[in-house]
Order: sequence, then structure tokens, then C-alpha cells
Amino acid sequence: MILESISFSGIIVALMCMALLLSKKKKVSSDYYLIAWLLVAAANLIYYLFPSLLPEIIQPFGFALPVLSMGMLYLYVISITFNIEFNVSFLIKHSLFFICYSLLFIGISLFYSQIGFNNSIPFFIERQQNKMLDLLTFPMAIVPVVYIILCFLALKRYQKMLPEYYSALEKINLNWLKYIIVSLIILFIGIFCMIALGTQTELIPFDKIFQIVAVVQSGYLLCIVFFSLRQSIVFNQQVILDRNTVVTKEEKVDVQDKAYSDILSQRLLQFMETGRPYLDEELSLQKLSLLMDVSTHQLSQTINQGLNTNFYKFVNAYRIEEVKKKLVDPVFEKYSILGIAFESGFNSKSTFNKIFKEETGMTPSEFKKSESIKKES
Repeated sequence: MILESISFSGIIVALMCMALLLSKKKKVSSDYYLIAWLLVAAANLIYYLFPSLLPEIIQPFGFALPVLSMGMLYLYVISITFNIEFNVSFLIKHSLFFICYSLLFIGISLFYSQIGFNNSIPFFIERQQNKMLDLLTFPMAIVPVVYIILCFLALKRYQKMLPEYYSALEKINLNWLKYIIVSLIILFIGIFCMIALGTQTELIPFDKIFQIVAVVQSGYLLCIVFFSLRQSIVFNQQVILDRNTVVTKEEKVDVQDKAYSDILSQRLLQFMETGRPYLDEELSLQKLSLLMDVSTHQLSQTINQGLNTNFYKFVNAYRIEEVKKKLVDPVFEKYSILGIAFESGFNSKSTFNKIFKEETGMTPSEFKKSESIKKES
């Protein structure tokens, strides 16, 4: 009863989240892909809890739902990392394997009358046919893992590009999604070990296998829903790596005019000193380019090639210098070190401490202490 209750709560949360997303006046592409994933995830949980709702002949569609679920999750991941537009053709494309696999399974089931389903698990009535069943269910182990790897690679590429465009990464680095994706691999290994134990050794009751899977899946669903809704608030406040602003190697503007490049570099350095845009904790390449009235492409190349650094390091180096000045300024004597960091454009204690140590070779406290000793001597 406890297992069913947890799984049922996962279904309710998925449906409520779908309703919430559908009621949004201004939807972004990731909202639609999240709705698609939630719909499939809810259907999957319903099938695990109530497998008898599907006639046995079409039970392969229910059995193959995890493949479709991972396809929808992949679309959601690339929509929040690279802002791809919502396109029904993408949904169809990533549903084709699910449809073909299910139809193939049904066709083989009709040919081999010995195939049956027991509590969502396919089996052969004649045990000697189990090798063929292993071959049939093999794609269920491989395809989701392929999607997980694709999700991880997309996320890794996204995180690698972030420092080129943003000065603060904590709210947009999607580390929570990386942890979920990595743990999904462990989850799939665990699930297939559990299914093997349940079907071969009967250590796990046959009728409880997919109820346990449903509980674990409900936990993942709750985590993804919670972080996705929280992340969407941040994503609505600033555009994340829009394909129109990302400069790929093929699209780079060729700044061949050395004189112009030098002028832009000097203009940038002067603006950083006088305008102090780094005090804005959400300063991005796009914001800075608007303030300077230059294209993001030109500004990006100036920072990367002209100054030999990336946007993240460039801006935070100015913030560190601002902190160092304020730490020895009597006006800020009553401020805490963290308070000074926040006044200087940082919005994370851990990031501030890490960057300060990288730039100065000491902690903020050590720096403040050493400056006090210098004054006394």
C-alpha cells in the first residue's frame, strides 16, 4: 500500500505540474517539452501501477514507455541548454523508436503465442525461450542509456560555453540536472539488476518489481519537477545561450583590423574602470554589449583573442580588485567580508572564495589580515 501511495503521488504531481505549465500565459519551448515528458512519465507510472488497464496484446506499448520517456527528457535538456524551438517533428522523431519497437514486440507476440506479460514484465511461458526474450528486451537497456549519454554531452557542452557569456554561473549552470543524469545511469543498472533478481532468483516478489521501480521513478519525477520550476524563474529573468547569440567557430566575426581591435580593447578596459558594470551581479556578455553599443560577436572576440581570457574570468577579476580595495577602505570597516563581496558584484560565497584564492593565492581573511599587518608596520 505504501509503494502504491508514493507512486500515485508521483502521478498527481506530474498532472498538477502539467496543468500549471499549460496555464502559463507566456510559455517557452522548454515548457512544452517538459509537458511532453511529464505526460509520458505519468503514463509510465499508471502502467506500472495498473498494468491490467492495457489489453495484453498492446502491453508492449506500456513496457516500452521508458524509452519514450528518455527521448522526451533529452528534448527537454537540449531545450533548456540551447533554447531550441518547440517543434512537433522533434517529438515525432524521438517517438519513432518507441512506436517501431512496440509494434515489433506485438508482431512477435502474435507469432510466438508463448509470450505473456505478468505485472508489466514480459515472459515466455516456455522457459527455454528466455534467450529470445533477452534479445527482445535488450533495446530497453541500451536505448535509455544512449539518451542519458546524449543528455550528459549536451549539458557538458552547455556548461563549457557558459563562462564565455556570463559572469555568474551558480543559478544557470544546471548542476542539479547533471547529478540527476549521472544518477540515472546508476538507476538503470539497479533496475535491471533488480529485474534479473526478481525474474531469475525470485529474491524480489514478482508482483513488486515494477512497483518498486515506480517509487524510484516518482522520486526522480519530483526532483526534476522541483528544480525545473525553480530554474524556470531564473531562465525567465535572463536569456540562456540563445542560438542567435552563441558564436560558433564557423560564425566568428573576423576582426582582421588590428587597429580596430586595439581600439575596442582600450574602450572596453576604460569602460570597465569608469562605468564599473561588473557591480551588476547578473552582468552578461549581451548586457555589456548593449551598454557599449557593440555586437556580442565583436565583444566576445575582443575578450577572448585581444585580452586572452573569457568573459567570466574577465569580469570577476575586476570584482576581486573591487573587493581588495574595499577590504582596506575605512569606509567599509564595519562590513563583513561577505557583505563587501556582495557589494562588489558577487552573489555566491563559495564562488567568491574560490575566485579570490585563484586571483590572490590567499583567502579573503588572510588577505585582510596581511593588509592590517602592513598598515601597523
